[in-house]
Amino acid sequence: MNLDSASSTNSGPPLKQRKGRGAIAAKQKCDEQRPKCDLCQRMKLDCRYREPPPIEKDQTLVEILDRLKSLEGKVDQIPIRAPIPTGFGPAQPSPASQPSFSATVDDPSLCLASSSPQKLVHKMLTWPAIQQLLLYFEQGSAFIVRMQRGTPNLPLDESLEERPFVGMITFPALTRDMMDRLATAYFDTFNFIYPFMDRQNFTSDTLTRVHTEGFNGDTDSVIALLVFALGELAIEGSRGNPIEVHQGRPSGVRGGTSSRPPGLALFNEARKRIGFVLTGQVLVTCSPIDSNSPRGDLIKRAYWHCAIMETDQYLELDLPGTGMIGLEDRVGVPSFNSPFCEADHRGNQSSHFEAYYASQVALRRLCANLHHSINDSMTNTDALVLSNEDLSGPIASSLNQLASQLTQWRGMLPRDLQWAEDDPASFLTPQPMALGRYNQPLDPNLSSNQGHSGLPLFTTDLDSEPVHYPYAYDIQVAWLRTSYYYAKYMVHRPFVYKALHFPEQMTQEDAEGVAECLCSCLKWPLTLSPTSHRKRLVPCLFRWSQNFLGILLILHMTRHNPMLRDIRAQLCGPRFEAEADQTVHLMLDWLRDLESSDPISMWCWKIVQGIYHLDL
Repeated sequence: MNLDSASSTNSGPPLKQRKGRGAIAAKQKCDEQRPKCDLCQRMKLDCRYREPPPIEKDQTLVEILDRLKSLEGKVDQIPIRAPIPTGFGPAQPSPASQPSFSATVDDPSLCLASSSPQKLVHKMLTWPAIQQLLLYFEQGSAFIVRMQRGTPNLPLDESLEERPFVGMITFPALTRDMMDRLATAYFDTFNFIYPFMDRQNFTSDTLTRVHTEGFNGDTDSVIALLVFALGELAIEGSRGNPIEVHQGRPSGVRGGTSSRPPGLALFNEARKRIGFVLTGQVLVTCSPIDSNSPRGDLIKRAYWHCAIMETDQYLELDLPGTGMIGLEDRVGVPSFNSPFCEADHRGNQSSHFEAYYASQVALRRLCANLHHSINDSMTNTDALVLSNEDLSGPIASSLNQLASQLTQWRGMLPRDLQWAEDDPASFLTPQPMALGRYNQPLDPNLSSNQGHSGLPLFTTDLDSEPVHYPYAYDIQVAWLRTSYYYAKYMVHRPFVYKALHFPEQMTQEDAEGVAECLCSCLKWPLTLSPTSHRKRLVPCLFRWSQNFLGILLILHMTRHNPMLRDIRAQLCGPRFEAEADQTVHLMLDWLRDLESSDPISMWCWKIVQGIYHLDL
């Protein structure tokens, strides 16, 4: 494996070994008791832990989320009415061909007369102006779920060669070296994006057990096989062969095929056994969590991983929740106060995965609050919207206040995560130099003394060989920054709705809101290289594909709708035209690249093919 991993034996200077405890801890699990663990007491050894860095570890997650608490109260109070500012441009009547609010569609649940305004705002494909644009229309979470159900399941005919071993099963292909390689790949990528697995416990306990005792239907076997499957996906998804080449450009979906992803054989072996261990899972509500213990902190991280996933499904697909979000206060936020193993400490020094995870949790909570606040403010003005009355009060005042919450979130990001607001592809601002003896340059071809001055972290050039950063660094950065610009886009998108459907009521403030929305759509880092070359590692592909479709529809409308065209020309700045063209190109490439392996992307691709007159 070559993932430029700082955890490999060839990257970075070796760490000083801990005295006494290290060799034994590799064989027996430490109970992490303070001041001396039980094992070291019995063996009469000195017990030394790696203490977390005193400032950054404690401030990162806890301080960000504590400060976010102060914002949540502000979001809940939004004025409904506001003075009407000076108008924007000449008075423009609503288009005569504009469908009325009593227009119906095939699905009764999408009848606009009975839909609340938030459905119009957050399900953009139900907008009357967008419905006119689409060649065909079928929308709603039920449709997306049906599409996913219609997708062929991963085939079961691929599995590992096995060998019986005293009541257990061994797999000759899974040598200890191979297990170490796959586990390292998983922990250096996926577990830095979702850090809820204990690397040291897995290596010293789980990995040792399945290697010496074989695989059966127990929890260790299932977890190990899933980790190995994701490890293979990480390796092949980063460096494997592209599944296709389009007009000379290799696909960003690497490894395996469209229907047989890397790690399938390992995943199938886990699937054979997973039913035996599901009944052994314990819910958060079944027992109290010792918040100060390493196990308690891991439970919190696992909870927040699930909460982020569920929030995405709720906000993007309108799927019902499980109720787990209501447990936030009971669970609490993770503090990362447990000691890092050597490899994770090294990885955090280079990639800051802890800070990125913390900031992502905070942003997703803020997005959920923004969503609820927009819905509440719009619901309170149903009569105004449905009677085609003035929208300036609820939109201009409340949405601008919501946008200020995002500004505050961005302002409280840790120093090592900052970037230039108008340059989402830039390196960190300020760019940190070496952060200690274990840090290595983000670009392995550059020395740390150069500091990456003037170099972009991401590029719109999808044809050149991508830079391979250590760990999942580019994905962490791209995911956080794209999530931020996505939130800005969502907050300001109601202004676009107003411009499309009530142009005669547009004010200067509304027009500025439209411009802010349009500028927030540009050059999202997930669509840039190198991240777009590693699509198998990008979280929540469904979320991004359908949002790219929405942006492509809006950018198309700015070429043809008079109000949007004027705003684009007058308020979006001199760089907008070039960057908008790049954005269209990048997002179309994203959908085309995924359409053979992802059903939602395939559906989106079919729509944009007709709108942008693309060759079939």
